[in-house]
Amino acid sequence: MMNKLKNYLLLLSAAFVLYSCGSNQKQSEESEKVKDAPVETAVEEAVPSSVSLTIEGNDQMKYNKDELRVVEGQQVTLTLKHVGEMSIETMGHNWVLLKPGTDIPTFGKAATSAKENDYIPQDKLDQVITHTKTIGGGEETTITFEAPKRGYYTFICSFPGHYSAMQGSFVVEPK
Repeated sequence: MMNKLKNYLLLLSAAFVLYSCGSNQKQSEESEKVKDAPVETAVEEAVPSSVSLTIEGNDQMKYNKDELRVVEGQQVTLTLKHVGEMSIETMGHNWVLLKPGTDIPTFGKAATSAKENDYIPQDKLDQVITHTKTIGGGEETTITFEAPKRGYYTFICSFPGHYSAMQGSFVVEPK
């Protein structure tokens, strides 16, 4: 009986040793998998240094967008398309980005007498960040400028009578 017990303990010990070796092999394989696994790191999505935007004006005196978003310091290329058919004299459109605090009705009224300057009143240039030229139906124009500091700005069409219906928000987000 003692011999049977010794053999049983010996067999049990051998099974334990074999199990342990297999387990170590499995642990080793798992370690290798972890070593070879791609390391995931929190990488911020890169903000492009430039952005292209398109906005349309139509014969119903409306822009197709009431909000445009960019990132502070980005190079902005903005294209204004007049998708209507009316002439520049009847239904001209431009795109004017105004500085915060600009009194829009006062600016708009002054713009009516500034036809020769694309409806940008020369005595109010200090209130304008940038603007396109005025275009008629079927035309388009493009400007490029650097996005101002973060904040909320208003854009309008300064063609006579349009500023109240054709305006929106130009949102500049932080870098």
